[in-house]
Amino acid sequence: MSQVEGLPEWAERLREALAVKVESVDQLYGKLGLPASGGWLADALAGQVEPRRQQLAQLAVFSGIPLAVLVGDVPVRNLAVALRSSVDVSIDEVSAASRRAEDALADLGLLLSWYPQEAARTSAAAARARRAVARDPYEKHAAIRTAEGFRDLLGIEDEEPVGDLAELLESLGAAVVFEPMPKAIQGITVRDTSRDAWQAVVVVNSDTWWGRQRYTLAHELGHLLYRDDQSLFINQKSYDEQDLVEYRAEIFARHFLAPDAAVREFWSEHGPRRAVDGLGVPLAKFMMHFGLSRQASVRTLVEVVGVPRDRLVPYTFPGCSIEQIMRQARLGAEWDQQRMSQHQPSASNWMLSMVLDAYRQRLVGVRVVARVLGRPNEVLAVEQELQEQGYGAGGGSLQSQG
Repeated sequence: MSQVEGLPEWAERLREALAVKVESVDQLYGKLGLPASGGWLADALAGQVEPRRQQLAQLAVFSGIPLAVLVGDVPVRNLAVALRSSVDVSIDEVSAASRRAEDALADLGLLLSWYPQEAARTSAAAARARRAVARDPYEKHAAIRTAEGFRDLLGIEDEEPVGDLAELLESLGAAVVFEPMPKAIQGITVRDTSRDAWQAVVVVNSDTWWGRQRYTLAHELGHLLYRDDQSLFINQKSYDEQDLVEYRAEIFARHFLAPDAAVREFWSEHGPRRAVDGLGVPLAKFMMHFGLSRQASVRTLVEVVGVPRDRLVPYTFPGCSIEQIMRQARLGAEWDQQRMSQHQPSASNWMLSMVLDAYRQRLVGVRVVARVLGRPNEVLAVEQELQEQGYGAGGGSLQSQG
């Protein structure tokens, strides 16, 4: 459905929702008991008369579009995300996850208004990082060259694994939060499109493995470096190669974490010596060295080294856990160390340092601290914990501070 200039917001929302979900708007008129291209639906689509909630409820029944989307409680973009996503992901789940990120983004903006030096520092760092961005009409080549250039800029040798990605992203102006989310969603990034600086919040699924979390962070780093201009990114288990922005971020992530040259060198040293040797031990070592997920590791070894996929399949079955692979490779202690904090929801270290300092100086109230901690409904408990840790009364009474 084509866009029409000058339409009110509610009409644009209605047209966008129908374009995402409904194949034939003409058929809706009959189902609603309206004349073809007439009645209240035609008036609404033309932006002439805003439909009543009762009419939208009727439209929701016949179109399959949730009423929350039609009335504007849930953004239409979440409807599009849910349709592209796994059937296990509902619009409500996507909305809840993105709402957490959007709330955190609002708090980040508040904190940076009190600490403009932090905004300037991270913006300058991001500008330096973008010197590595390569422009190439072929998105895959561009992503690979950017990954190589950024590793060079950071002084990371080819065979050297990338360190703390959350810390890296936060140094460039993107706060990183770990929260439980639906399995099909690996991460969500929201950014403030009203600012020239690429200020953003990345929410990573805390219920996924450490390697998958690192891959998600590297993916979002690709969006940050290219200053991709969407306000919401959903990083899912699978992606459409026709979506060039997501495809580029995915290619960047793999080559940033595991460059081809490093992959070949590692496999020549640690790979199987004989054709009959199993691949479980070298696969485990590969995953731990580069900090990659099992899925990404298998794909990389097939594409770069030419390992037959059928030889790796036994190590990807649901009955073969990552823990089992690590124990067999005698990497149990290292694996345990990495997964200790794997499933722990946590706030952004960058935002937390700012909000605690702001609370100490009475610039913000305890409610802001609770939100940054991801505990908005535990204000009294957070206030007590702050007092026990010596922060005093902070930003004043709970009633007077936001």
